[in-house]
Amino acid sequence: MTGDGVFIPPSPVTRHITMIENQILSQVVATLRNAHRVFIAAHIMPDGDCVGSQLALAHALRALGKQVTLALDDKIPESLTFLDGFKEIAPREPGDEQCFVYVDGSDSKRYGKALNREKTGARPVILIDHHATNEPFGDYNLVDRDAASTAEIIYELILALGVPITPPTSRALLTGIVTDTLGFRTASTTPATLEKATVLLRDGGSIPEIIDRVYNRRSYNSLRILGYAITHSKLEGAVIWSAVDYKTLQSFGLNGNGTSGIVNQLLTVADAKIAFFLVEKEDGSGDLGLRARAGVDISGVATRLGGGGHKQASGALLPPPFDTAPQRVLDAIRQEMRNG
Repeated sequence: MTGDGVFIPPSPVTRHITMIENQILSQVVATLRNAHRVFIAAHIMPDGDCVGSQLALAHALRALGKQVTLALDDKIPESLTFLDGFKEIAPREPGDEQCFVYVDGSDSKRYGKALNREKTGARPVILIDHHATNEPFGDYNLVDRDAASTAEIIYELILALGVPITPPTSRALLTGIVTDTLGFRTASTTPATLEKATVLLRDGGSIPEIIDRVYNRRSYNSLRILGYAITHSKLEGAVIWSAVDYKTLQSFGLNGNGTSGIVNQLLTVADAKIAFFLVEKEDGSGDLGLRARAGVDISGVATRLGGGGHKQASGALLPPPFDTAPQRVLDAIRQEMRNG
């Protein structure tokens, strides 16, 4: 507040962080600066925050002259193929890199072959995440459970590295923020979230482009699988769910891709408070997406099933057999609701 009563807002690039977070941020910055070759991995069942954070950090590190390897033990959602650099992301295991970074994963199991502590050895492992159910597994754990997205933490890390934010970086970071807040609709959206988004808009990001690419475009086969999921959905009390097995997925011309956003569509049913969607992988395991309305916490359900996430958006990877997966999820929901 100035002397004449005019309020001056805080800088949009500043957020109050704890002493511990600040110390870890400094350690992460030093570790990345000392590494010439960096491995950055996204988690399986990747979303916009995961891929956007991975690509944004890669852009920043390359601006510092680093060699960056991008890993993902899964498929890239077709809705994210507008982001610069997505073609470089591929299934990879740790190699001769000097530092290993894992973004947006609440636990080590979410990275598949991309995380192998025997192969990383004594070389530093960095975890960057914001999930409430996070189980730190890195040597350096840059975890802010108050952040609405991992992209917000990556944003601060890039500023701490002293790297200018370019338009490709802005698009990647803004995609992470927009998608993990469901278009700024989640309870986790804060003034700091909006401040960062504003800066990213000025630096080349576009909310209309992200909304259009992520939510308003899908392939014809993706549209067909959405129709299949809705047709075969079941409403049991306040829980709506659907599932698609691997054979059906292949019959629609899809192979581990094109199913993002379906669980959100299921939750538009007025009578539902919880929605889940299951997709069978080639090995018989099941990708689980969980969503809930405000006031309902399903993070504990995901934790029971070996996953994690947020109160209103969580997920897990369920082991085979797939045909029992829906009942396992329903049982976990009932158990969690009984426990309050």
